[in-house]
Amino acid sequence: MTISADSPRKDTRPTAERGEWLRAELRRLRPAYRQAIGLALVINLLGLLTAIFSLQVYDRVVAHAGYNSLVAMVLGMVVVILVDYGLRTGRALLLQRMGGHIEVHVARAVFERLLRLPAVELERRSPAFWQSVFRDIELVRSTCSGATAMLLIDLPFLLLSLGLIALIAWPVFPISVAAVLAFMVLAWWSGRSVGGHAEREKQRVINRDVALAELSAARMALKSLGAGDAAALRWERQYAQWMAESLERSRESDRYRDMANSMTTINMVATTTYGALAILSQLMTMGALIAANILAGKLVAPLVQLVGQWRSWGHFLAARKRLDELMSIPLERETSGIQLDRPAGVLKLDAIEFSYPGSKANQIDKLSGQFGPKGLHAIIGANGSGKSTLLKLLRGLYVPSTGRVLMDDADIAQFSQRDLSRWIGYLPQQVQLVSGTVRDNIALSDPRVDDLQVIRAATLACAHDMIIDLPDGYATEMGEAGLRFSGGQRKRIAIAQALLHDPPVLLLDEPTSDLDRHAEQAFIASLKSLAADHTVIVVTHSPALLTQCNGILIMEKGRIAAAGPAAQLLPRLGLAAAVSSSAGVTRHAA
Repeated sequence: MTISADSPRKDTRPTAERGEWLRAELRRLRPAYRQAIGLALVINLLGLLTAIFSLQVYDRVVAHAGYNSLVAMVLGMVVVILVDYGLRTGRALLLQRMGGHIEVHVARAVFERLLRLPAVELERRSPAFWQSVFRDIELVRSTCSGATAMLLIDLPFLLLSLGLIALIAWPVFPISVAAVLAFMVLAWWSGRSVGGHAEREKQRVINRDVALAELSAARMALKSLGAGDAAALRWERQYAQWMAESLERSRESDRYRDMANSMTTINMVATTTYGALAILSQLMTMGALIAANILAGKLVAPLVQLVGQWRSWGHFLAARKRLDELMSIPLERETSGIQLDRPAGVLKLDAIEFSYPGSKANQIDKLSGQFGPKGLHAIIGANGSGKSTLLKLLRGLYVPSTGRVLMDDADIAQFSQRDLSRWIGYLPQQVQLVSGTVRDNIALSDPRVDDLQVIRAATLACAHDMIIDLPDGYATEMGEAGLRFSGGQRKRIAIAQALLHDPPVLLLDEPTSDLDRHAEQAFIASLKSLAADHTVIVVTHSPALLTQCNGILIMEKGRIAAAGPAAQLLPRLGLAAAVSSSAGVTRHAA
């Protein structure tokens, strides 16, 4: 493999404009929204018939003792009620399906970002953030297809009620117009006061969830340390902040809701009072007043909901803003331009630099050198010297600020993470397993692999004997994050994950840190065997492992302090070399 490329790994598609992801989903649902609007029109027209029925009963049936007319009108209203019920049920079902469509598509896009965001972006976001994002998706779904959507669809049809009031009860029409304007002003005022605090309230919720996640993850450590009182105090502080913010917003929402209810009563009293005066002046009939009160109730009810919905609307806007930011982040490359043969496993550093977002200092500073082909190589250095960061750069999880990482003279930026995961096995310093069986975890990257491949990986990781000694063998359930297993057992299973596809390059961060002496010696022998035809790079402080390496790189503050054959560097570390072969020796150029 001797090609090269300079294309970035990040997705080259343009980032989404603000809210474009939501607009795209709503555009797909335009036909469904048109149906919902059509149903709303018919439902609101049928709703007017209740007022007309009351008008006719009081002005015609009661006044003229029209029993036959009453029976006919009642039968007609029964039909109207049944039709109205059917239409409302159909509209609710339609909106539910629309909500399901929105949630499925948005959740799929968010989960894609959980899998394909650059590693730096993923590390900046806690598990509580992702839990919050999926709650945001539920909020978007309920807003676009629930009560809020239904309210927005129905609002324009208030003009029908206003028009009918003007037609049958003109004297009280100005009161209805004034009521509509007053509710609009109250809704706007409520939106200004309540909606602006939604982002801060949401952040309090995220902080609360982060605190809960941290404390629950450390529950056994807290118990063993006797730190229950301190943990309780920390939790209560977080919870109190959230409760204070939530209660303040609830009080504001309740205040505006109560004002809306009072205004509803004022509107009814004003309409009835002025209507009675109009009846006494023979400007309208009793039936017209009763019909006007019914219409006024239909007019005011959605406006009361509008006042109460502003808090939910503020939360929706805050959720959409967070999703906008997430959707605008470019994704990593999904596919490579061409399928290549298995690489030989030569990794080169071409003057790479790297710094974390917001940091002014480089974590990796002008590194150049080569690992492989083949051989067992060690990276050592003090804590914070950049060892783990260098492994992530070699794996392609981080993108250098400047310079390139090459594999067999090809810039790894041109390859997708799927290709790199097959060519470069990676073991992080802190392993993370998932609920499921031992086999599920070893074959996590490809559940369809055959059992022989799983057993081979476990054998190379020196985990097979340990696994078959379990009561259920490879079918043993590991529990939450593998916590039913010891640290050393989890480490060996994680190593088997990295070895599943027999990658030509292995990057292992402290692979023997949790292993007992016997397991460590067995695994070192396995690494020596792999190093005969694989490039194996380990970050380690283990003397037993260091003495078996072909080459060693010593790091200090993100730079190379020394690098070369193990036989030359081990004496400086106070160790004696156990091998004399120089195959695949670590080479560098400062």
